[in-house]
Amino acid sequence: MKPLTLIPVAIGILLSGSLFAGPPEYKQVAPPPPPPELYGLGFYGAIDAGANVYQNRGGTRVFTNEFGDTLTIDPKNDVGFFGGLKAGYVFGRGVFRPTIEGDFFYNGFRGGANTTLALADGTVLRSSSATSFINTGAFMGNFIARFAFGRFQTYAGAGVGIYTIGIPSSAPSSNISSSIIRAPRSTPVRVAIWASN
Repeated sequence: MKPLTLIPVAIGILLSGSLFAGPPEYKQVAPPPPPPELYGLGFYGAIDAGANVYQNRGGTRVFTNEFGDTLTIDPKNDVGFFGGLKAGYVFGRGVFRPTIEGDFFYNGFRGGANTTLALADGTVLRSSSATSFINTGAFMGNFIARFAFGRFQTYAGAGVGIYTIGIPSSAPSSNISSSIIRAPRSTPVRVAIWASN
């Protein structure tokens, strides 16, 4: 019987040994760091819209000849509308991020002028008014180098663009020249309008 009583005692000792060992030790592993926050990646776009409250086309101008006759031109500076779209894509995730974007822009307003031709003694020979709608559109393709330092991103870029100017005639009593001019955006373009009957 002795061997039979030693077996429960041996099992009890083995089990009690693990009970007195204390809680199991777990190795603390640091969680992986969160991925860095990346700003300004992929596609982006914007919509612009608003009103041209005032067109600064110059004030009233008075031209006088050698006889004292005057021609007074008072340009109309009416309210207009502008709107546009911008779309682009930012490549890469590093500090240097090349970007391409396109700008599409429209600007339109009513223009024209009131004119008065008077003799030197003040007699008005002719007074007329002409109105036209001036519509402009622009497209610009930009190549941009962005440098990302978190949320703050500096950039430098260059682009190529074209624009159009359209001046349709809306005064039936006047002969107003209409033209559409296309030129590179950096080239200044002047449009001359002369009204006569």
